Amino acid sequence: MVILYATNRWTGIANPGPLTLTDTIPNICNIIPPADMKYLNPFTNILTNIFPDPNNYDTYSGCHYQFYTPDANEKGQIAIRLIRWSSKKEAGEDFRNFFNSEWNGGVAPERLYGIADSAYFDFDFEDTAKCDECGLVATRGEYGIYIAFKGQYEKVPRARKKEAALKILQMMYDRVPGLAPSRIRNKQ
Repeated sequence: MVILYATNRWTGIANPGPLTLTDTIPNICNIIPPADMKYLNPFTNILTNIFPDPNNYDTYSGCHYQFYTPDANEKGQIAIRLIRWSSKKEAGEDFRNFFNSEWNGGVAPERLYGIADSAYFDFDFEDTAKCDECGLVATRGEYGIYIAFKGQYEKVPRARKKEAALKILQMMYDRVPGLAPSRIRNKQ
């Protein structure tokens, strides 16, 4: 999974504003506001910055959450993205492309069943119990949902990042009309 993380010089936590639903994708920073991210994040650092993806448009919304220490030695980040594809078929094709690109050293990403039409959480190449850059990719209807984590390889295990991703996904299901049923079951 190739994930690009945006940077922003501003160091305060932004107030993403009131939730407004339109015929376009809602602002993810409004769907998962700072107050909720405090409890959802898997990192050992507090939330220090939040900002919308600079590439947001009618069929795409993303938000970046940063968990930096004052000395900037630890830079935990979460990027949440929601894309509305033109069809369920197109969303499925994108999912398959991501999934096929994630085979690390012959290890397939972990498939997750019962939470979306298709979903997986990827592994790190060197250690499947840890991950520096990993995330959840899911499709539901014509939507693609991408929840990516970066940082704290030694301090935060992969399982904790996966648990946080599932909680974030559930919150998105609960708050974005038409995205999915509000029940997540991981049938492993």
